[in-house]
Amino acid sequence: MTRLGLVTGLVVEAARIEAVFDSEPESERPFVGVAGGSAERAASVAMQHLENGADVLVSFGIAGGLDPSRSPGDIVVGTFVWQDADLTQTDTAPAWTQLLAERIGLECRVETGGVAGIDTPVMSSAGKALLRDKTDAVAADMESHGVARVAAKAGIPLLVIRAIADPATRAIPAAALVGMGPDGHRRPFAVLGKLLTRPQDLPGIIGLARDSSAALGSLAVTARILLKTRFS
Repeated sequence: MTRLGLVTGLVVEAARIEAVFDSEPESERPFVGVAGGSAERAASVAMQHLENGADVLVSFGIAGGLDPSRSPGDIVVGTFVWQDADLTQTDTAPAWTQLLAERIGLECRVETGGVAGIDTPVMSSAGKALLRDKTDAVAADMESHGVARVAAKAGIPLLVIRAIADPATRAIPAAALVGMGPDGHRRPFAVLGKLLTRPQDLPGIIGLARDSSAALGSLAVTARILLKTRFS
């Protein structure tokens, strides 16, 4: 039986997985770790999972949309991870990726495609369009490339499951940049403090919160599907 090692960016994303697997025997629960929007920390968490006995690595969480046809809450099951820093590509496990996409597609809007690993957020819609042209990816996040590096080096299967939180056509307000701590906890008071100096960001923050809620809802559904899927 496979043992999953999941890496998320946010504590709240990890909670979606842990809530579903809480009733499972300890020996069958996946390992779950939070990287807080850092590829370096994601790689460290992934390596710890391997040391604990994981034989499949999964990048799981929200992402920014690069495909204009995707909406908040849509799930992306990654077929490859593009590492922008060194222009390399790591493929995911194709048969398992297709299996997950088919099962998730019964309950959520889903797309298979590449995921771009980035070290800094892409704030503008123009920047997202440029990244899509460069990588042919449909979504971007800040942890998947760290997980992909570890999976490739260890020679074990990689899965990427990401929910769109901010669509390709929408810019991210600057105040949102302080909204996540390195430990993966949300920092709402830091965002409120930033809004005191950037009140023009308030509509964007409200929209981002709404879209992130839709993404987290889809992740909860996906976590349940992941629980029922047996990989072999």
